Amino acid sequence: MSLTAAPFAYVPGTSALHRLSAVPKLVWLLAGLVFCLVTLHPVPLLVVLTASAVAAIWSGVGGPMWRAMRVLGPLAASIIVLQVAAPATCPGGCTTLAIAGPFTISAEALARGVAFVLRLLAMASVAVVVLVTTRPADFFGALRRLRVPQPVALVLSTTMELVPLLGRELAIVLDAQRARGLRASGIRAVVPALVPVFVAAFERVGRLAIAMEARGYGAGAARTSYRTAAYGARERALAWAGVVAGVVGTVLGATLWGAGSVPVLVVPAGVALVVVGVAAASFVVLIGSALASLARA
Repeated sequence: MSLTAAPFAYVPGTSALHRLSAVPKLVWLLAGLVFCLVTLHPVPLLVVLTASAVAAIWSGVGGPMWRAMRVLGPLAASIIVLQVAAPATCPGGCTTLAIAGPFTISAEALARGVAFVLRLLAMASVAVVVLVTTRPADFFGALRRLRVPQPVALVLSTTMELVPLLGRELAIVLDAQRARGLRASGIRAVVPALVPVFVAAFERVGRLAIAMEARGYGAGAARTSYRTAAYGARERALAWAGVVAGVVGTVLGATLWGAGSVPVLVVPAGVALVVVGVAAASFVVLIGSALASLARA
């Protein structure tokens, strides 16, 4: 785990997306997330995922995008396993692809599992592209420009700064433990390192609260901000385009590409067994590592 492993940390750059005001980026982020939430058809979700990947590579943030996808891998595997283990009922009867012990792999269950995985990855990809190309301070200014209450904007922007910082501190602690002879890996290495990381996090939050009180935060006076988000004619046009795209996409997603539009995924029995087998193995390894770590705690 490297010091740059936090997939949602800001990555400096000079691309057009980096230079774009945070206001339209936040509007398009919200539009993309809402669209993915109401859409379950794999084709539009795959389009969103591909467009986000292209934007990430074009902006020079393909690395954080790939790390985010890898982090979500175990969760994606669990979605496939749960859909096959407890499938939804099929009104006209399910199409059996293969039988693995007590479980019957149906085309409908596999299709819904793939659709849910694509929804998860599409939402994460949109969030990564926006977050890693936006400074937390600009994020705060954009929220205030959008009339978000200052306490809420402060909490969100502070979280954007603290989460990557915790990731870097976790990497530092892991490197220090390995230098002292730690041979564990994965979750078994992370769990012992969480204690010093959380202790440092609580200390940092305490220092932040003291600093805010020393500067009169919460005294009731009107607050000002050093950084303000640009919002000229260009930004306004892009923001309104994002609003229109979000409304149109939400309507199309809810009416044409909702839960009832998922196509049946008919694949050979061997392919179905391989997909479910890989997902189940990943899921079992993840659960086993977590249980082993708890047993050693």
